[in-house]
Amino acid sequence: MEHNRLFSIGTVTKKDSIILNDRIDDRSALVFIAEHPYSGYYGTTVPDKKEPQSMYLVTDQNYDDDRIIRTIQAIKTHFKYDFDAVPGTISFLNKHLGVIRVRCVSYEHVPALLMAFRKEGLEFMSHRKFPPFEGIIRVTKYFKTEEAEKGIFFDLENPFFAYLHIDRHMDWNTFEKIYRDVRNNITEFSFDAALATMYDEKGLIDFIRIYDEKSSLEKLRTVYRKFKDVTGRY
Repeated sequence: MEHNRLFSIGTVTKKDSIILNDRIDDRSALVFIAEHPYSGYYGTTVPDKKEPQSMYLVTDQNYDDDRIIRTIQAIKTHFKYDFDAVPGTISFLNKHLGVIRVRCVSYEHVPALLMAFRKEGLEFMSHRKFPPFEGIIRVTKYFKTEEAEKGIFFDLENPFFAYLHIDRHMDWNTFEKIYRDVRNNITEFSFDAALATMYDEKGLIDFIRIYDEKSSLEKLRTVYRKFKDVTGRY
């Protein structure tokens, strides 16, 4: 695989502790947030922020990705507040909830955004009490990346993200074991990892997505080398 730049639609898969978002002045829809986003980097001491990094609007059914993406496109032509949104799912206890992951919008504007989605024909699960749980989140999104050196790609839109090419597909359980092993052997700095896929002209390409707010090529080389070493044992 040789790419100076790779622009592609694809997926990110990760595990998060999910909690009910009770800060929204709208009880018509079920909305989740991640309790400890990027926990591999932050641990459980995430900096206190007025707004979450991501919100998950739980849809009343698993809508087709294309329908959600077209709906988002339509809303962006008239919605007066900036926002980013992508389709996805949250899986736990053999349940699979359709979600729309939303970023860059404040709590106070979520009711208007929910209304905009409803006007375009999408509906949401009703708000209800929901205990915290661990779920596997999978979202579909567009990537813009550039290869810094063989197998190491930087995100051109978010400097905190990088992608390490791997030559095999992994299920989440296998990846989680490898990730835990790698983290136990790298103690000099922190990072969060998830699985990612992108497309090129030959088909699907597998990556490990790295989140590190103080990322450097040298650190990524260390992480990449360790993942390669550990993966061979699984």
